[in-house]
Amino acid sequence: MNYRLKGAVALAFATTFATGAFAQEVPEAELKAALEKYDGSEVLATVGDQKVTLSDAAMIYTTLPAEVGRVPAEQLMSGITDQLISETALYERALEEGLDDSKEMKNRLAAIRRSALAEAYLTKQLEERITEESLREQYDAMTKDFEGEKEVNARHILVKTEAEAKEIVEELKDGGDFAKLAAEKSTGPSGPNGGSLGWFAKEAMVAPFAEAAFSLKKGAISAPVQTQFGWHVIKVEDTRMQQPPPFETLAPQMRQQASQVAAQEIIAEVREGLEIEKEEDTPPAFLVRQPEMFK
Repeated sequence: MNYRLKGAVALAFATTFATGAFAQEVPEAELKAALEKYDGSEVLATVGDQKVTLSDAAMIYTTLPAEVGRVPAEQLMSGITDQLISETALYERALEEGLDDSKEMKNRLAAIRRSALAEAYLTKQLEERITEESLREQYDAMTKDFEGEKEVNARHILVKTEAEAKEIVEELKDGGDFAKLAAEKSTGPSGPNGGSLGWFAKEAMVAPFAEAAFSLKKGAISAPVQTQFGWHVIKVEDTRMQQPPPFETLAPQMRQQASQVAAQEIIAEVREGLEIEKEEDTPPAFLVRQPEMFK
């Protein structure tokens, strides 16, 4: 992306955040109807003899950072179209002056073509080799022997003294509501939430608290437990064994890792199929840094 387009995008961001506007999700039915009606050949502007199309704008969009997804589509389209008009006008003038025939431009265009086609081939191969089915097979193999730790869902009431904790235990034995008592008497941050700590593993809590909580059965209430924070009364709401992360959570990372491995394999395969010979007698290495070499 050239510096002029960067400027257009920056301006779009500045306007968007200043007004508090954000991009809106397109309803699925509306998106489907639009994709059936338009194919990218639609003309957005005409510059001399050149046509600026929706396809051109969509291609530019693929080069922009992900953050532009928050810019309203109309504003983004306007900025991209304006930039394409400017570039097309400059392109026309460059052709008039024969700049496309220069050694530098021919080298640049050849490099762009080589890079784009290499990327296209690699992408095509990766899409064929790394499918959702292959990822699910990998996920199943990874999680087959998964042995999760025990987790506890508990509430607690934290007070300063053992005497206070014993009084609370007696109130609970007499039918007191744990969550209500926690909201009234607990000095811990979970008090307003009925003392709820949610699900946690044993190592997530200080030792005395963890030992007590993980020794209780579902629905049981502990005797007073002392930690450096004070005295606790604990109620275990439920227990469970940890489950592996769902496929949807791991899939992006799995795909990335699989793509890195597969890309190296694909490159090795295509190189192996060609006769490649590196020259031993080459120009001084420092010349690769000199712009004169491609001009």
